Amino acid sequence: MNESGKRNSVSGAAVLSLLVLAMTATGAAAAGEDNDKEDKLGSIITDEILADSEHCVNLRRIDRTDVVDDRNILFYMKGGDVYVNRLPHSCPGLRWEKAFMYRTSLSQLCDVDIITTLDNMGFGFRPGMSCGLGMFHPISKETAKLLKEAK
Repeated sequence: MNESGKRNSVSGAAVLSLLVLAMTATGAAAAGEDNDKEDKLGSIITDEILADSEHCVNLRRIDRTDVVDDRNILFYMKGGDVYVNRLPHSCPGLRWEKAFMYRTSLSQLCDVDIITTLDNMGFGFRPGMSCGLGMFHPISKETAKLLKEAK
């Protein structure tokens, strides 16, 4: 309290300002990490790689998939080929759950198809966000390894 018996609210305002600054700095640091990661991935996924692309992959040839982040999925094919599918938009939850499903009436998975993330509930999976696939870009196993390391 000050000399007139009134509470001094300056210290409360100062504490609130410090909290807001701390939260802003934390958010900026997290955004900076995301930007650094995106820059690192962007340097690996070059225009040269993205220039060579296919609209579809044969479902029977898919051996396994590996989610890199909310926007990139590696498709490992029988026979040793590897494709990266760079989704046109971020797919929330894909990076954390690393599981997705798709439905198609064709024998191919294509850039017009939709994937749905699968949220692990501990006792089963629940469908999450649905997102459109992008083009399938053939990459080397070395490039796939670099993408996984950049996570």
